[in-house]
Amino acid sequence: MGKPDNRQYDEMLAASLRRLEGIDLAIAAESAGLAWDGQGVEGVSFGQRFRLDGKTLRPTPEIDMWQHLAMLQYLWGADGSLPTDRWIGMGELAEGGLVRGTSFDGEIDRLIATRLGKCAPEAVCQACAALGADFPGNGPADLCAVFCFMPRFPLRLNLWYADDEFPASGKLLVNAGVHHCLGTEAIGTVGCMLVDRLCALAEGK
Repeated sequence: MGKPDNRQYDEMLAASLRRLEGIDLAIAAESAGLAWDGQGVEGVSFGQRFRLDGKTLRPTPEIDMWQHLAMLQYLWGADGSLPTDRWIGMGELAEGGLVRGTSFDGEIDRLIATRLGKCAPEAVCQACAALGADFPGNGPADLCAVFCFMPRFPLRLNLWYADDEFPASGKLLVNAGVHHCLGTEAIGTVGCMLVDRLCALAEGK
């Protein structure tokens, strides 16, 4: 995925920090499904526990800058909406998702098929578990895994391995309720980040 350069990132980070100025972080954390301990916001993202300082909003431990930015965007965007029982592709998102979201869908689906689809199933399962996945037993694919970027922002991976008739294929879905909290670009960034990490772990990189 083509990611913004550092200047654009700095501008996006500054904008998110400005939005959070003066906001009651205890209320914001509750809306996002996170915990407020009086001095910071705590939670788990992709299986990793994190804490955002209540004054600077810097993360502990250090995390990927794009993940941090998406966390901040989610923190000020979350409105308390809970996940629904419906999973959708990014091309189905509101607010311009059809064009940009379809692009994300295509890129992510190719990554899943061409990289994860070539890895041993055991390696893929281990990679998913390392990122905090749950494995629902009623999925339609050979492998179904559900990840939480944030407590109320789940994503679902469906992976079909190659057989004698069909090549490997895959799909990353987001919960239909996430559009209440983030725009298509941010949701796509989170999706690409997740699949990139899964691929690297499954490939042993």
